[in-house]
Amino acid sequence: MVWRQLLCGALLILWGCAEKPAISVQVFPGVLAPSPADPTPAGWERVEFGGSLRAAAGVYYVRGDTLLTEWNIIASRPVSPPEGGVGAAVRLNAYAVARMQKYTADEANLRTFLAVRINGRWADFIPVLDRINDRMMLFGFSEQEVKDLDQYLAKR
Repeated sequence: MVWRQLLCGALLILWGCAEKPAISVQVFPGVLAPSPADPTPAGWERVEFGGSLRAAAGVYYVRGDTLLTEWNIIASRPVSPPEGGVGAAVRLNAYAVARMQKYTADEANLRTFLAVRINGRWADFIPVLDRINDRMMLFGFSEQEVKDLDQYLAKR
C-alpha cells in the first residue's frame, strides 16, 4: 500500500514538472457586436479589438467554446501575406478537422469570425468565408510566436 502511494506521488511530481508549451494558441467562435452599447449575451465574452487587416476595430463577442488549441495543430509553416503581418499556415489533427467541419457546415457560422488568442492576447479576428477542412491560416502572430509554435511542434 505504501509503495503505491509513493509511486503515485512520484508520478504526480514528474507530471507537474512536465514542460509547459512555450506558446498558447486558442481559436474561438466570434461575432461583431451589433451595437457596442448592448449588454454582452450570456455565454459570450466582450472583447474590444484594435483592428487588423482582416477585421475592423470594434467590439466583438467571443463564445467560450474553444474550437481548437495548439494541441490540435500537427504542422505549421510561417507565412507573410503581401499586405503585411505574420501568420501561420497550419494543418489540423483529426479531432480539430471534425470540429471545424461541423462548425463551418452550419451556414449561420459562415460570415462570422474566428477569434484567435495567442499567449493570452486577442491577436486577430479571422472571417469565416468557406468550409474549413484540415488546413487553415491563422494570423496575428509575432515572428517570435511563429518560431515558438514551430519549436513546440518539433518537441511534442
